[in-house]
Formats: sequence, structure tokens, C-alpha cells
Amino acid sequence: MNDEKKERIITIIRLVLGLTLSLLGLFWLNEANFGVWVNFTVMAVAWLLVGYDILYKAFRSLIHEKNPFDENMLMALASIGAFCLRLFGRDENELFGNSFFEAFMVVFLYQLGDIFEDLATDKSHQAITDAVGLRAKTATLLQDDQEKSVDPSSLKIGDIIRVKVGEIIPADGVITEGEGDIDMASLSGEFNPVFKHTGELVNAGTVLKTGSLTVQVNKSYEDSTVSKILKMVEESSETKSQADRFITRFSKIYTPCVLGIAVLVAVIPPLFLGINHPEVWKQWVRFAIELMVISCPCAIVVSVPLAYFAGIGLASKHGIVVKGATYFDALNRLGILVTDKTGTLTEGRFEVEAWHPEGDPTRFEEYLAAAESRSNHPIAKAIVKGKDPSLWANKISHYSEKAGYGEILDYDGHHLLAGNRRLLAENGVEVPTITAVGTLVLLAVDGKYAGYALLNDKIKPEAKDTIATLHQMGIRTVMLTGDKKENAERVGKELGVDEVKAELLPNQKADALKTYLGKDKAVAYVGDGINDAPSIRMADVGYAMGGAGSDMAIENADVVIMQDNLTKIVTSLKIAKATKHRAIFDVVAALTIKLAIALCALFIPQFPLLIAVFADTGTTLLMVAASVALLGKKIRE
Repeated sequence: MNDEKKERIITIIRLVLGLTLSLLGLFWLNEANFGVWVNFTVMAVAWLLVGYDILYKAFRSLIHEKNPFDENMLMALASIGAFCLRLFGRDENELFGNSFFEAFMVVFLYQLGDIFEDLATDKSHQAITDAVGLRAKTATLLQDDQEKSVDPSSLKIGDIIRVKVGEIIPADGVITEGEGDIDMASLSGEFNPVFKHTGELVNAGTVLKTGSLTVQVNKSYEDSTVSKILKMVEESSETKSQADRFITRFSKIYTPCVLGIAVLVAVIPPLFLGINHPEVWKQWVRFAIELMVISCPCAIVVSVPLAYFAGIGLASKHGIVVKGATYFDALNRLGILVTDKTGTLTEGRFEVEAWHPEGDPTRFEEYLAAAESRSNHPIAKAIVKGKDPSLWANKISHYSEKAGYGEILDYDGHHLLAGNRRLLAENGVEVPTITAVGTLVLLAVDGKYAGYALLNDKIKPEAKDTIATLHQMGIRTVMLTGDKKENAERVGKELGVDEVKAELLPNQKADALKTYLGKDKAVAYVGDGINDAPSIRMADVGYAMGGAGSDMAIENADVVIMQDNLTKIVTSLKIAKATKHRAIFDVVAALTIKLAIALCALFIPQFPLLIAVFADTGTTLLMVAASVALLGKKIRE
């Protein structure tokens, strides 16, 4: 059990014990006629048991703060004022123990509201781990022609390491021998492997999909790509600005206003109505104290945090996990939504967009699918999808796959080349100019160009409507992606994204994001990959696509969309707005009711404080009901 939970349990125990003791003083001691001082002592003990920390914080802020009038000061003044009413002639037989019980309820309801607030703002951001699929657990070090398994953190610049198929590259370095396809998804977020050969750089945290590499380490472990990403996540979490609690901001204004009005009420009327008459002073001082008690914002203190708590519950009903109530405030002032492309705006997998044969379409598709049928490359799987490879298995011979180029084989008496432009050019096949944007797989049959298949990452069906709705809400959209510029611009243009920046590594994404932060409007970032974690953490509000997102992205996000549906972003904004409106309603309604009670206390002689107590409690219950009702609000998606 962590310290926060322990502290919350202790507070609940204090509330139960204090309430029991106060009820004892209210009903039994009053009935038994033990005397007002016994009753006062019991109530004071109950009050201190529940509110000693409030009194301490109020005293500390009075000494150390420039503006000490926070919610703790208001609670202390209101409850002490309730005790003081006894000194100004309240009827000893009045229910609630001469306002002693009112003094207790002031701090009791405040602490109760504080518990609601803690529940609503609990966070689970302890998520920077070493084993989220980004950091290699071991490295194969070559020493004296021997392979030795070592901890990656022990590698030094100049060390020679070997990387085998399926392994995570443990350090940044230069390939000295070998070639292969490298999955860069952990850095760029793009699922299309990149072919690397001798002399090229490789990054820690990427995965070798084909081939074998010998790599010379050129960066220390602390300076490697993977370590920098994890460091960025840690640093960006520290730079995220934390919104002040609403109640604190409210009390900084409300408390001195109430106190000032109370002082004016106690002093000014007697100056005109009878400066030398003690009864006049007594009457107006008593009303000033009553005003402070009536003005105690218990309804606001309880209902506002509960409104945010209900907002979090409403979001969860829609498959949206909001990790703290403060993020609703940021969402309500959202001005820019920055998003990743692959897996966020798109499905994150290749699909054949179009076939462009030079001859018979059926034979073209058969030849190309047969050529790709033995490959595990994502492009090959997309081309073969929905077809039965066993139909061609017996017709294939002399098959070979050249990493980074494509496949070479004989099929049904024909010599096939299937791959990129480099493969066909290397074999003397001329390829016409192709203007299509996307990933191209070219086919040559018996030395002649036979056409191409165009593949692209499919755009999510709801993406375009989501971007359009965000624009209607006055929110600007920006795409930051590691994909090629032409692919990114195609997607951005189709969706209507305001600004597109492509071919970015995680540190470049984070640098680009920084240019939008720190302005009047809040900035949100939406992503799903490990590479998005630093940006998710750095933004005012970080969204993660929970269904397909990486653990690191989800752990570091402020809002997790569990169904990978982009329309949920709009839904979360609507819920944030509804939550804000409900909280404002609670504040306005509570202040209106309290103003009405204060006017009654002013104009009705001997206005019983009991009515003010019940009105205050009734207002609290009414505002709580209004907040809880938010859970049933219908949100149109």
C-alpha cells in the first residue's frame, strides 16, 4: 500500500471517529445537561481530530504565503466563527449544541470533499521501465573471435558486437559486416522495415528482421538512442505544468471577499445605528459571524471535485480512461492537437490500394502473389492476403530473396522479379516513370516490365470526420511522423490536417512539439508507439491509443482511448466541456442559495442558524446529486 492510500485511510478513520464523538456531544451530552463547557470540550476534540491539519495549513500559509487566503483559511475562520457564536448570546437550548456541531460539520464536509478530490485525481504515472521491448537485455560481444554475452550497459565505444535475426540491437553503431532489414518501429513508429548494409548506422532499440550484422559501437550506452528516449520521457514528465486545484484558486478570491464583507458588516452599521450601544455592536458582530458560517463553501468544496470525478466515470463508460481531473481543464482550453500517423490516423498495416498490370490482370496478380508467397515481409503478406499460397507452391523453383530488394524466382516456366526499382534495374529491366504515391512492388516477367502493385497504410474510416469536427471546434491539427514525406503529405491532404512534418525521429518529434507548447492554448499529442512516449508525456494532454498502443505509450499518457477509435478524442472534449459546465453550475447555484440565506439572516430578526445549517447541508446534497447526475449524461459521438 502506497503512502497516499495510507493517508486516505487514516483520514477516513479520523472522520468516523470525529463524527461519532460529535454526535455523542450533540445528542447525549445535551440531553444529559452536563453543561456547555463539557459539550464544548467534546465538540472541540472532535473538531481538532478531523480538522487539525486544516488549522495547521491555515497557520502555515498565514506565515509563509503572500496571499494566505486559501480554502484552509476559510475553513478555519468559518468553523472558529461557528464556535464564537456561542459567545454572542445564542440560546443554550438551540439544537446543534450552540453551533458547535456546525463548526464540526464545516471541517468534516471539507475533508469529505478532499477525499473525493483525491479519488478523482489519482494517477498511475510510475511507468518508465527498462523492459518494454525497447531495451536489449543482453549483447553479443566479439572478443578474440569468441562470442560473449554481456550487459548492454557495459559496452564501450569501439566494441564489436554481433546481432542475429529477431534480436534487439543493443547499442548505436556502424555495420562493419552483413546486411538485413531492420524494424525501425520503436523509433519512427513506421512498420515498414528499412534495409541496411555495410557502412550504415544502426540504432539501439531497433530489431533485426532478416540477415546478420556485425556492428562497431560508436556511442556509449548513456548516449545511445534508447537511453535518450527513456531520459526524454523522464524529463518531459517533469516539465508538464500542473494546473492549480480549482478550490484553491477559488478560495484565494472568495475567502478575502467574505472576510472583508464580514468585517464591514460588523463595523459600519454600528457606526451609524448606535456606536455607544453594546447591543447594536453585539447584534451586527453576531450577524457578521453568521455570515461567515453561512458563506462556508462546503457545497462547492464537495460538489466541484465530485463533478470532475463523475466526468472521469462518464469518460470510462465511453471507453476513455482519464488519469486525473486536472486534464479536463487542459482539454477545455485545447487549441492544437498534434498526432502521429501510423497506427493513429492509419490502421498501421499495409493494404494493396491498386493493381497496375501491363497485361492480363489475373496473371499479373497470380505471378506477383506467387513471388511474395514465401516471404515474411509485411509487404509480401499484404499482397498474398486472402489468397492460397499452396496453389503455387509446386510451380516455384530457384527461389531467392534479396534483402532490401525483393524476390527472384522461376514460376510456371517464367523467370520473375518482384520488388523495388533497384532490383529490376540491377537485372536490366527498364521501368517507366511512376507518379503514384505510396509503396510500390514492381514485377518483371522474363526480363520485361509487367506492372506494379500500389500499397499504402489504410486511413482509419473515422479519421477524416474526426479532423473535420476538431476544426469546427476551433482546434488546429498537426501531424508529426517518421514516415516518408510524400506518404505523410498524401495522408495529411486527404484528411485535411493543417500542418504535416515528416521523416522525424523521436527526439525530432519532441523538438517539433516544443514549438507549440507554452502558449495560451493547451496542446494535446496523440500516439500509439514507444517512440511517441516522450511526446505524449511532454504535451499538456497526452493521448494513447490503448487497444494497439505500446505499454510505454499507455503508461505515460494522460488519456487512454481503449477502443483505438479517433472519434473518442472528440468525445473526451465533449465530456470535459460537460464536466466544466456542471462544476460552474454547482458554484453558481451554491452561491445563489447562500446569498438568499444571508439576506434572510439580515432581514429576519433572530434568524435561526439551524435553518442556515440545513440549507447549507441541503445545498451540498443538491450539488452532489447534480454532480453524480453527470454520469447519466448522453454524449453524442
